[in-house]
Formats: sequence, structure tokens, C-alpha cells
Amino acid sequence: MEWNSMFELTATADHVIVIFVKLPEGQKQDVLVNSAKEEIRKLLPEFYGQHVRLNGRITTGMALVLGHELAHVCKSVSIFDPKENAYVLCITH
Repeated sequence: MEWNSMFELTATADHVIVIFVKLPEGQKQDVLVNSAKEEIRKLLPEFYGQHVRLNGRITTGMALVLGHELAHVCKSVSIFDPKENAYVLCITH
């Protein structure tokens, strides 16, 4: 299910939601972080009690902001590491 220009959500089994991030080209870090924060806040009700996995191109600043926002409502937050070809668990409750 596609929600907006930056995130595409896919629900899987066992309360797992994968958020694929489509990083807009030519944007500065502060714009990307603020846009990600604004968009994820609109989607927070979708994530209550879910395990969330972030995938796709993402800046460090975006990862920090998204992890912080999601940590308040999710059971866990993981970020895909392409070098390891696996999700790295960042936050869990």
C-alpha cells in the first residue's frame, strides 16, 4: 500500500510492517529530516503494536528521527543493512 511520496508500506505476517523509503533527489539533510518526521507522524496510528522495518535509501539523520518517532508506538524498529543483507534491530520493547 502506498501512502505518500517518501514511504511505501508493506504489511507482512506476525505484525511486521516494512517501510520502504524513497529518498527524494537533490534535497538537503534538514529538509529530508523534517519531511520524514512530518510524514511519519501522519502514519503513526498504523504502527501501534507493530514491528517496523525500515528499508531503502535513508540518511543517518532520517534514521535517528524515524527511530525516535516510531519507538514511542512500535514493539520494535529495525533498519536494513545492505552490507549484512539483514535487518539490524535498533529498538525493542
